[in-house]
Amino acid sequence: MIRRLVRLVVILLCIILATPLLYLAAAFGALLLAPPATPPGGGIAIYACDNGVHTDLVLPVAAAGIDWRQTFSSEAFAGPVDGFDHIGLGWGGRDFYLNTPTWADLKIGTALKSLLSDETVMRVDYRPAPTPAEDCREWRVDDVGYLRVAAYVRDTLRLSRELPVQAGPGYGGRDSFYVANGRYTIIDTCNQWSGQALRLVGAPVAPWTPFSFLVLWHWPAPSP
Repeated sequence: MIRRLVRLVVILLCIILATPLLYLAAAFGALLLAPPATPPGGGIAIYACDNGVHTDLVLPVAAAGIDWRQTFSSEAFAGPVDGFDHIGLGWGGRDFYLNTPTWADLKIGTALKSLLSDETVMRVDYRPAPTPAEDCREWRVDDVGYLRVAAYVRDTLRLSRELPVQAGPGYGGRDSFYVANGRYTIIDTCNQWSGQALRLVGAPVAPWTPFSFLVLWHWPAPSP
């Protein structure tokens, strides 16, 4: 009986130790399936910006007939946003996003909930164009490609009468949260959401990108 119990404990420990390694192996293995890193030509510049943990899509406020101010009206923001020409879009776990404005606010329960399963929101941030000080990469798309990304974003939002449902105020005056579709899990992460959007327009992104650095792994280096 004791021998069987010891064997069971050993098996469980092996599974616990092996699971993160398998997760990492699958994530890096997916990099082999990314399309070639062909430098984009002319067109509309869209960006992927990495803060070290999370990637945002950064899009022009108005391009290809899309004006995000009609979707995310200024009334939903605490400060003035009309002067910004770009918009940052990030999808993530509701509890984590709404209750963790800084890393100092992170709680173990919130982190575990995000890893297992959580409802989702989209953070919308009116902002300037990315600067060289940020870890952002540029990809250029034609009008059709931009409309494809815009449709992907819109499909992520929970709509009521064709308008997104606000989930709560943002961290500052120029950002706000909106209710999103989908569940956040250790498989379907915020970076997977960004990566999928970029794959729609031919960016060199692997089919699975659970970590932020994987989204930018194959992108051409930014110009000096």
